[in-house]
This record gives sequence, structure tokens and C-alpha cells, in this order.
Amino acid sequence: MSKRYDEEVRVEADGGMPAGFTWRGRHVDVLDVIGRWRIEGRWWADGRDREYWRVEASGGSVWDLYHDRRRRRWHLERLWD
Repeated sequence: MSKRYDEEVRVEADGGMPAGFTWRGRHVDVLDVIGRWRIEGRWWADGRDREYWRVEASGGSVWDLYHDRRRRRWHLERLWD
């Protein structure tokens, strides 16, 4: 199961990959990148350009983060349990 949040987070990157992030005042260390994919929308629609990262964090939790490349912001999209 998963819970969708879609909240802005602050991400620390190492070599272009998420190494940790802060969400709701809590720092989370990224242990491994499980997957990476990109979604691009049509420019005449919403112009979406997002790079997604599925990461494993300390404690074994799995999170989906995305980088909104147009707005240059990071978001936590989903937490898997």
C-alpha cells in the first residue's frame, strides 16, 4: 500500500541523485536509489517535466520523490509501506 502526499521537500543531492531530504521538519537519509524515470507533458497541455526517483531510506521505507524541472522544486509524491 502507499499514501500520496505531493508535498514540497528540501533535497540534498550527491552527483545529481537524492542523498537525503527534509520533510515536515524531519531529515531522512537515502540509502539506495531503486528506480528513476521521467515524465514530460505536452507543451500545449500543462508542460509537465518531472524526474522521479524511487528511493529506499533509513529504516527500509520506500519513497517516491520528483524534481519539477520547470519550477526547480522537489516534491515527495508517495510513501510506500
